[in-house]
Amino acid sequence: MQTRTKFFHLFFMALFSSLLLLSCSAEDGATGPTGPIGPQGEQGDAGPAGADGADGEQGEPGTANVIYSEWIPRDFETGGASETNEQLLETFGLTDFNLSEDVLLVYGRREINILVDEIHQLPYILASQDEYYSFNVTNFIGGSSLRIEASTLDGGTNLFTFFDDFRYVIIPGGTPVTDPASKSYKDWSKMSYEEVAKHFNIKE
Repeated sequence: MQTRTKFFHLFFMALFSSLLLLSCSAEDGATGPTGPIGPQGEQGDAGPAGADGADGEQGEPGTANVIYSEWIPRDFETGGASETNEQLLETFGLTDFNLSEDVLLVYGRREINILVDEIHQLPYILASQDEYYSFNVTNFIGGSSLRIEASTLDGGTNLFTFFDDFRYVIIPGGTPVTDPASKSYKDWSKMSYEEVAKHFNIKE
């Protein structure tokens, strides 16, 4: 009986010692070098191509070739009162202006005060003084000429001093600008001077 007890005592002591050794972990060793990178796997099959996106709208035509004059002071040929009067504003060469394709806009300006100007597109009727201001382009061999024309509506004689100066703007022709069927079509003649000047970045 004593022998069996001793045997169990030794067995449990051994078991306890084993558990104690297993519960104590040794210090971690140094990290080993990184192993070589494995070979790249085979590339998978390409997926189906996506549908093409819708085409964007065509941009507006460039404005680099737009021509505009400085403000040209009024200088009618007849200095006194008359029923009609005119002024040569500009002479164009053959490559400067094409009457059948280009858009020509002519404006008259008058000073209201030192800060405010009044600008009107020609032709213009000044009903209060029975005056009519317009312009005319005449072709000749080698070019064309642009003239300001003024006349009275009642047959009387006037000085035609309403406008202080004049300016012209030439917008080169082409289907995107002049074709009403085009999405980018604009009727420049129906825009105010301020709208045209802003669109083409016309400097004062």
